[in-house]
Order: sequence, then C-alpha cells, then structure tokens
Amino acid sequence: MKTRDLLLYHGLPLLVVLFSFIWFAIVGDYKALKGESGIIENMTVLFLVGAIGFCISSIISVNKLGQSGTLRAWLFILLMGAAYFALEEISYGQHMFGWGTAETWAELNNQGETNLHNVHALFDQLPRLLLTLGILVGGVIMPLYRYFRKIKLEESNRLYWQWPTLDCITVGLLVIFIRPILTVIDTKIINTGEMKENLIALFILLYCVSLHGRIRRKMKQNQAV
Repeated sequence: MKTRDLLLYHGLPLLVVLFSFIWFAIVGDYKALKGESGIIENMTVLFLVGAIGFCISSIISVNKLGQSGTLRAWLFILLMGAAYFALEEISYGQHMFGWGTAETWAELNNQGETNLHNVHALFDQLPRLLLTLGILVGGVIMPLYRYFRKIKLEESNRLYWQWPTLDCITVGLLVIFIRPILTVIDTKIINTGEMKENLIALFILLYCVSLHGRIRRKMKQNQAV
C-alpha cells in the first residue's frame, strides 16, 4: 500500500479519534469540540459533503464506463444517504441560519430542532444500529474473512463493487469499538455519541473514496486496452 493510502485510510481515522485529546492538550478547553456547533459535529458534516462529492464523481465515471444500472443505483443510494445524514446533522440549515422551530414541531422534537432524528428512535437509533451492523459485517468481518482465507474479490462477484475492501478496516473497527473504548477511558473530552456519528461519516467518506478509486482504475484499464 502506498504511503498516501496508508495515511488516508488508516492514519486519518486514528487522527480523528486523537484530535480531541490533541485539541485539549493545546487549548486546555474541550467545550468547542462538543455540541451542535462544535468542531466534531462540523467535521461530521464535512466528511459527508466529501462523500457526496465522490459519489457524484463516481456516477459520472460509471456512466462513461457503461457499467450496469446496479452500480449506478448503489451510488445513488449512497448519495441520498449521505445527503440525508448531512442535512439531519445541520437540521436542514437551522444551525447555519438560526431560524426558529414551529411550535407544533418543537413539541414533537425533543431538542426543539427542525430534524427527524430527534423526533423518534425510528429516525435515530434504528438507522445508527443498521449502519453499525452494516459496517461490522461488510466493513470488518467480510474483508478480514477474505484476507485470512486468501479469497480475492473478483469482478465476477455480484457484489464486487458494493463490498468494502480492507481500505475501510481501521475506521470500521473504530466505529464498532469506540463506545467500549470511551467507556473504559471514561473521558469528558469526547462525547461518545458525537464521536461515533463522526466515525460513521468518515467510514462513508473513505468507502466512497475507495470505491471511486476502484472505478477510476477500471477506466484506466479499459483505456489501456
């Protein structure tokens, strides 16, 4: 693996977790890290915006390649999922522009915001659980299984493009273990829920970057023929 890829796929996730401690060591205050307008929440949105950009670029490349509609559909689902996640994080612009919340909606939303994830667990805990399970199975277990069994992921595999590769293993492991890790450390510097969301967003970004790279390599191979 190239040094650039090593730093991106494995160094960046570790840096994201350590960032809060580095910030606290330098600044001596962790308040700016937390909350709806905190650095971690804003970082989450930036990761998702980056994922959206790579999805759009991948869709354009796939159209040029003439790949199957299944891959285009998958990229569109990724794009919509990242967009929904990002819009929910910024309450559809409320945190940026500071508008108020309608009284009726404020009664439904436990934080008085214009979003869905604070209305019911169906829009919050359930998506987070499903994403965590998806990352556990697709981003951790299956890549490790293929690696240790020396199974090469072939393009003939029906889910070749959808399966995450070992590129996402470090961030995937952090998503799964960040809660027990922070339970043991018991630090006030990091909000566990915010950090887990941040790592999930980073997983989505790195997955989109990895998939984009695979698609671009396929384009180069086709051009070389």
